[in-house]
Amino acid sequence: MGKQKFILLLFFFALVYSQSKAQPTLDTIKFCLKQKPHLFAKLDSRNSFIDNSLVNVFGLKAGIRYYKRLSFSLGYYQLYNPPKSFSEDVHYINSHGSEYIIRKGLKMYYFSANMEYAFYQTKHWELSMPLQIGIGKTYYQYSAEGTKYKTNELINFIYEPTIAIDYKIIKWVGVNAAFGYRFMVAQNGRFNTEFNSPIVTFGISIYYSEIVKSLFPKSKIAKRM
Repeated sequence: MGKQKFILLLFFFALVYSQSKAQPTLDTIKFCLKQKPHLFAKLDSRNSFIDNSLVNVFGLKAGIRYYKRLSFSLGYYQLYNPPKSFSEDVHYINSHGSEYIIRKGLKMYYFSANMEYAFYQTKHWELSMPLQIGIGKTYYQYSAEGTKYKTNELINFIYEPTIAIDYKIIKWVGVNAAFGYRFMVAQNGRFNTEFNSPIVTFGISIYYSEIVKSLFPKSKIAKRM
């Protein structure tokens, strides 16, 4: 819990510090939206805590970017390694009438709408403020006799403000880091406390648009990126 509090304090300190410089003005937004939009796609992953256990959420998002500063996208995310503390026992009776215990594990996925504004850019560095709002489900799943079963399905709403840093090593590859917080509201209030968590991300950035433009410079898709 100490690590979570430290990360949370670090995030809010950075957020408050950057707010005065990072907020896009109405003129900036109007200028960006007047530029030609470009398509982009990005693999996305993030580390966070659920019930004090470190977990990974993997996803993919794609959308349009204006002037390399303002972007809008849609994404899909899924919990990768749920904490064992959420697993529960299921008393299952098979087709032969025998009863035995099966462990069911926690699953989570959500679809998101994302907006990102890059408030600082150089040839190699970019600082941005991504904002993500999502809706999805949490549920338990177990397998028995070749069939998968779902129980305790709940609809959840997710809000994730973050601060991201990206360093472009070469034209096609870079490294990135992000610090943020996940706020989650679920039906009946279940999981709210356990899923509200700091988010810390370190990873490799693959600039797919640059790769496509390099491999197929004359294609229609490359011209739109």
